[in-house]
Amino acid sequence: MKKILISLFLIISVIGLSESDRETGITAERNETPVIQNTTDDGGETVENPEQQKTTAGFYEYRPEILIQLDEQMKSAGRGSVGQLNARYEQELNAYLEMYSYDSDRIFYLANEYMLLNNYHRANKIFLKDNKDIKNVFGAATTYRFMGQNENAIQKYTQAISMNPGFAESYLGRGLANRNLDNYDSAVNDLQTYISRTGAHDGYVALADVYFKMGKNKEAYSIASQGLAKYKDSRILRTLANNIYKNKID
Repeated sequence: MKKILISLFLIISVIGLSESDRETGITAERNETPVIQNTTDDGGETVENPEQQKTTAGFYEYRPEILIQLDEQMKSAGRGSVGQLNARYEQELNAYLEMYSYDSDRIFYLANEYMLLNNYHRANKIFLKDNKDIKNVFGAATTYRFMGQNENAIQKYTQAISMNPGFAESYLGRGLANRNLDNYDSAVNDLQTYISRTGAHDGYVALADVYFKMGKNKEAYSIASQGLAKYKDSRILRTLANNIYKNKID
């Protein structure tokens, strides 16, 4: 499970960092790492099933043929037929998952593929089919956040934390969702927890951004500088620190 969970976070952390870049008012860079390249865990092994057929997009296909066909039909469907196609999709999806007794790993792989396809709405609906495995609860939380449903995201991240308080990335996700709702104090608490447990680059970026949005330029500059001391080649943190400094540190 650890391998699967890490793979999901490697995928979404790239997206999440790009999202943080997009929303901050003091950075100009984007994370240019292609999402589909981040499919290995910290041991260098992939979570992909070698028996699955590989797609031309560079990742394995986990959708059954009927779902692929329905996805293609919906791309060109008129307004009048979308509802019928969605109903058919839901029927076929449930039939497919019932064949495997709603296996948590199968739900994860299928939903994760839709994340790679940037179809967060579809991924979210599939992640929500499983409420017992943390990787799917975490996936549901993150797709909620990507869709702008931050209150739902916070609820799911909180559930993930209650299931496994040691999985620090849930604090990062909840912190970003709180930031999006201008719940800055809660965001700071979550992001501080994330940094204390991981020391990860994206934690420094997110926390510096939150402090800046709160008007706490001194704290923002301090966090960006701490991050730079650890990640000396980070252009994002350097840009953050420079722009915060230009806005004056009180």
